[in-house]
Amino acid sequence: MEFIEKCKMLPKIHINDIETPALVVDYLKLKSNIEKMASFMKSVNCSLRPHFKTHKCPVIANLQIDAGAIGITCAKTGEAEILAASGIKDILVANQVVEPSKIRRIAAIAKYCNIIVAVDDLKNVGDLSAAAQELSADIGVVIEADIGMGRCGVRNVNEALELAERIIKSPGLSFKGLMGYEGHCVFIKDFEERRKKTLEANEKLICYKEFLESKGLIIEIVTGGGTGTFNITSRFPGYTEIQAGSYVFMDSKYNSIEGVEFENAAFIISTVVSRPERELAVIDTGMKCMTGEFGIPQVIGTKGATLKALAEEHGMVQIDEENSNLNIGDRVKILPSHICTTVNLHDRYYVKYNDYIMDTWSISARGKFS
Repeated sequence: MEFIEKCKMLPKIHINDIETPALVVDYLKLKSNIEKMASFMKSVNCSLRPHFKTHKCPVIANLQIDAGAIGITCAKTGEAEILAASGIKDILVANQVVEPSKIRRIAAIAKYCNIIVAVDDLKNVGDLSAAAQELSADIGVVIEADIGMGRCGVRNVNEALELAERIIKSPGLSFKGLMGYEGHCVFIKDFEERRKKTLEANEKLICYKEFLESKGLIIEIVTGGGTGTFNITSRFPGYTEIQAGSYVFMDSKYNSIEGVEFENAAFIISTVVSRPERELAVIDTGMKCMTGEFGIPQVIGTKGATLKALAEEHGMVQIDEENSNLNIGDRVKILPSHICTTVNLHDRYYVKYNDYIMDTWSISARGKFS
């Protein structure tokens, strides 16, 4: 039975009747975003493997798979375990897994689903191979190349070739291809400037691909891309999949850049708990509920109200004369500035259909940073 049909059979709880602060997902907007991305990916010669780190919720991951995603990307071993337990059969850990205990956990997952990890180090290849052999598993491997982030990844094609040849010779491992992330481009506000910088980064990764292919290697996967660059990277010849994640919810940071046209599907509902001054309202929502590294979150739907500062448990909202009648107990809707880190502060989503909460979804991978 479809979600909306199930909703019609459940008791209705108005959104104003839930306790705050609460992280709310607009089901119709979420579905629209998932379907819009799926439709776009059908128009290009590239597949979608969306990133789990944004929503950390198996229900949403399965909605993405149902809409046509080939698998799910995640950042950590703990996230991969949550995904595998929820029935996701194709998982990319877009990160290096180097601790012995975590490598064994990856090998354990590989016994019952297709799992791929990123590498940029020869010793790590050997450790992965040893664990795969011990557990009679097969672990897929992509080589990460640095294409501008200055973070993880090999720095030249010869390093990539040495790694690839070692992977191919290592029992229990399957060489899949290459990964690069143009994260330094995703928040460039001007679309044409973002496109220019992204194409430069894309070209770097495809140069790795062409070099390895010239040495006789088969490159099955070339993976990368984010919400800010999905419509550029997905069209670049040679890329096979995109890892965009934030598009499912969006946030005020992504709203500020051109050419990313998805709806805001997640927000925080808060309550005014104090009106100590005519131009100040204090809400029950602070840094322990939403993050501010991408700027102060935005008040939406209350004209003339601006969130100015966050304390641990409180938010300070500046009120102009027009809205001086905002009272204690009134609700205020907040749009996060960085949805990924905000989600990780919550245990559940309150799923909204029209003005009613129809379900709660567990954020099962909250805190799975190991």
